[in-house]
Amino acid sequence: MHSIQIKNKVLKLRKSGKSIYEIGKVLGLKTATVSTWCKNLLLTEEQRNKIHQNGRLKAREGMLVYTEKLRQQRLQRILLNKKAGARIIGRMSVRDLLMIGFGLYWGEGYKYENCELGFTNSNLNMIKFYIKWLNQFNVSKENLIFKLTINEVFRKHENIIKQTWIRALGINGSQFSATTFIRTNLKKADISNLKTYSGILRVKVRRGRELRNKIIGALEHINSCS
Repeated sequence: MHSIQIKNKVLKLRKSGKSIYEIGKVLGLKTATVSTWCKNLLLTEEQRNKIHQNGRLKAREGMLVYTEKLRQQRLQRILLNKKAGARIIGRMSVRDLLMIGFGLYWGEGYKYENCELGFTNSNLNMIKFYIKWLNQFNVSKENLIFKLTINEVFRKHENIIKQTWIRALGINGSQFSATTFIRTNLKKADISNLKTYSGILRVKVRRGRELRNKIIGALEHINSCS
């Protein structure tokens, strides 16, 4: 049997806005017992509103905890999948890197007849890889010419964007030809996106036509195997 003091504590906590479950947890009582004691408890409208508000708050907190748990589980699955993907690739050989470079050029390189040896992209890591790939053909950074294309919105910030590429790639400003400015309606073409906007960079090899023909020949060979 529970003492009258315990029952009074239950009623007091209920009037303060605590839920049946919370009271049971605090006092170490069964939920059914607390519910029975509070069944005929007369509450003021203010007390009922407080209980209702506290209940909604707890439900919201519970939903946030549940949502965060799902988010963490999702992130864990993504991490495991990424690790699995890395294991599929394993340690890359020089030939692996060579073939990846051909794939990049196949997708983003200049392939039209009589074109120069050029590659255009906005992704810094892809540009870095391409420059490293060119090094396998004894093409040094000093033998490259760069051309930046940015949205007209960022005209006043041309130098800032250019310096970002210069620092990231370890190149000289003198290697850049005149910047091209374009007008688009893309959402990212907003001055508030200056920190993440880098435009599009073209990488051209000086006197690279002979190497370009070799690359095109390699791509034609790959294409014939499909």
